[in-house]
Amino acid sequence: MANEIAVIDASLVIKAILPNPEFARCQAVLAQLKDRRLIVPALWIYEITSALAKAVHFKQLTASEARSALHQAMSLGVQVILPDETQANLAFDQTLQLNRAAAYNSFYLATANALDADFWTADQRLVHSFQGNKPAWLHGVDEVN
Repeated sequence: MANEIAVIDASLVIKAILPNPEFARCQAVLAQLKDRRLIVPALWIYEITSALAKAVHFKQLTASEARSALHQAMSLGVQVILPDETQANLAFDQTLQLNRAAAYNSFYLATANALDADFWTADQRLVHSFQGNKPAWLHGVDEVN
């Protein structure tokens, strides 16, 4: 896969910003990717914003802390890719192939595949959903020590 770009998902960024058991690993992944152009499908912005709003709703963060976290996420300088029909079809096919009910994660997979880029996620369930057929370009944070 292309070394100059990487696709990252919202789970990686949220877990790199908010305290959680995967915080150090997610921080390490982002540090490892600091010299790459970071690409995300448009839903990344919605997922980041929603996760932070949820944290405020459940009183895990104050509104001020969540705004700061949102700023931190947006400061990563990601390039947002808007989906088109080709992207939607790739995501749809990937969703069916993985026997999943929702296509959200498949948009990240389709973006990475279409761009010939590595994809990094903190979603271990997604990584394990490939059941031994994990593509070489798919990386979970458990790959980082």
